[in-house]
Amino acid sequence: MDLKSKIVLLATLIFSLLIIACSSKLTEEQYYEKAKEAYSKEQYNQAIDYFKKILEYYPDGKRAAESMFMLGFINANDLKKYDEAKKYYQQFIDKYPNHELADDAQYEIKTMGKDLDELPFLNQLGADSTSKN
Repeated sequence: MDLKSKIVLLATLIFSLLIIACSSKLTEEQYYEKAKEAYSKEQYNQAIDYFKKILEYYPDGKRAAESMFMLGFINANDLKKYDEAKKYYQQFIDKYPNHELADDAQYEIKTMGKDLDELPFLNQLGADSTSKN
């Protein structure tokens, strides 16, 4: 086989691999369903991977905001990776300041990692219940 034939064969192989790789990309909704399924099975790292794929492949898609929020939520509440969670929550607030979950993201940042007894609304409830007695 001469050099030219080898180059053509190699180029064809690379092109074929690129086509296969591109065709394996799922739709946004398929990634979202896979992320929800992984999360429900407590496969948090797998869920994170799927939510990240949504942000990578569909950054302006209909599931992008929720995916970014869920990256913060899983890191904070399930994996206890607070720095990572804060990063995603802050990105969420910056990109989607008027989203219905923006207040929740801000609250999560303020309260993540705290013991339930340290949460302000629980202290308020405790004070209200003792003052009525």
